[in-house]
Amino acid sequence: MRYVWLPIHPKNRYTTIMKENSLSQTNRHLKNPVKAQQLVTRSIASSTAIETGEPIAVIEQKINRLRSAVSRVALA
Repeated sequence: MRYVWLPIHPKNRYTTIMKENSLSQTNRHLKNPVKAQQLVTRSIASSTAIETGEPIAVIEQKINRLRSAVSRVALA
């Protein structure tokens, strides 16, 4: 098997955008930090629900409780 290295054309808009902007800056669903956090929570909960059989809503509540508990902890 032989690999051939091809130069990326500088005017290729897709590669230029991908280098300059992160997904959180370009994805309209992730631009709002509150909504982005909700989507991450839903993603984690649904993956966990598939593995454990527990309802997504219950897992989301547990995740949200853990996050709020962590924010209340005061560091010395």
